[in-house]
Amino acid sequence: MYENQTSMHHKLFIIGAGAAGLMAAVTASDMGIDTAILESNDRIGKKILMTGDGRCNITNESTVTDTDEAAALSRKYHSNQPEFPLAVVQQYGVGQTIDFFSFLGLPLTRLKGGLMYPMSLQAAAVLDIFQLALEDRNVPVYLKNKVVDVTASADHPRFTIKCLTETEEEVVYTSDYLLLSTGGNTGPNAGKEPPGYTLAERLGHTLIEPFPAIVQLKLQYPNMRALSSIKSQGQAHIIVKGKVIGSEQGELAFTDYGITGPPILQLSRKAAYHLARGEQVKLSVDLTPGRTEEELIDFLEKLWETFGHRTVADSLVGIFNKKLVTVLLKETGLDQQPQLLCQNLPPKTKENFYRLLKRWEFKVTDTNGFTNAQVTAGGIDTSELTRGTLESKLVPGLYLAGEVMDVDGDFGGYNLQWAWSSGYVAAMAIAKSIQ
Repeated sequence: MYENQTSMHHKLFIIGAGAAGLMAAVTASDMGIDTAILESNDRIGKKILMTGDGRCNITNESTVTDTDEAAALSRKYHSNQPEFPLAVVQQYGVGQTIDFFSFLGLPLTRLKGGLMYPMSLQAAAVLDIFQLALEDRNVPVYLKNKVVDVTASADHPRFTIKCLTETEEEVVYTSDYLLLSTGGNTGPNAGKEPPGYTLAERLGHTLIEPFPAIVQLKLQYPNMRALSSIKSQGQAHIIVKGKVIGSEQGELAFTDYGITGPPILQLSRKAAYHLARGEQVKLSVDLTPGRTEEELIDFLEKLWETFGHRTVADSLVGIFNKKLVTVLLKETGLDQQPQLLCQNLPPKTKENFYRLLKRWEFKVTDTNGFTNAQVTAGGIDTSELTRGTLESKLVPGLYLAGEVMDVDGDFGGYNLQWAWSSGYVAAMAIAKSIQ
């Protein structure tokens, strides 16, 4: 089933065996559609193995209990048409996804924050289950087939798909319906334009310039190496044109090039969006998010009053990461006076220290690129697709699913949920069209 084949016709060809393509294949087959998959790699679902730190964060159940689920979901997805993702995710949401994997024999477990994973906490289990599901349904998967061109006509078959095998042999496939689910510009495709973009453009569609999202940020700071490997609870703010456009709280992790951690990954899309437009982006870090500035001042004043006989460095033992204290002292110039006692701290130095702890600003110079990003923002313009079915308005019988279109979700399982939702919705729309 997974070998290269000679010229072949199927009612539906799915290009791309990622999460969306696999969901669509199982759904379409269950609806009685003669379905096959074309995949350029030597196995299905390679990118799934890299999700959720190898555990595969299948979805996120936290929005289910929101009093206004539609509003909660709409905040989790981004597109040039903000309302576009909601019309899909509401058709096939978290509950249906959990039931689907249970139906395939893969029970899920709920961890902190509503994050849903395979019970085994292994991403490989997701691929194994899909492979079994495809075998159960006799869905052909043509591996090592690189799609180089697609043409559409008004006659049947509508689509002619030209592929190159690993031996550079040209193979031609035909179908009446075509689903593009080739993913974005991250993972195995990092650094090169995914074929789905090219194929969709050749068929008349418009590409909204992609940029990396859910990715680490690069910072301009002279002592970046000194900060490397420091982790601290904090609140991060993205600032553009003097205005805070996003804030997240949690564990921050400094690196030799910049910063990462869940709050940064969540905010990275906003930073990348404005960086791509040539705008200056700043990151402000609050190292004491549990205290207001007044509470922080009161705390430190009492601390330094009580331990006025200690050096500043010694007074901060156990309050901040020891390596971080060294950097903070350097930033405020106190490293030049290592024996300065707390009782002798000048008022101006204290003010600088308070400001640093609450509003430590860095210039964001770049993201860490597509290679390290978890998702691609941008993609095929959703205004050229029919909302709620994902069919092309330009080419009858052509559908899109997953990351190839201009939809991306927040950190925490929302992008895989988009893959499951869009794959299912597209397959059901094709089934309805056939009927």
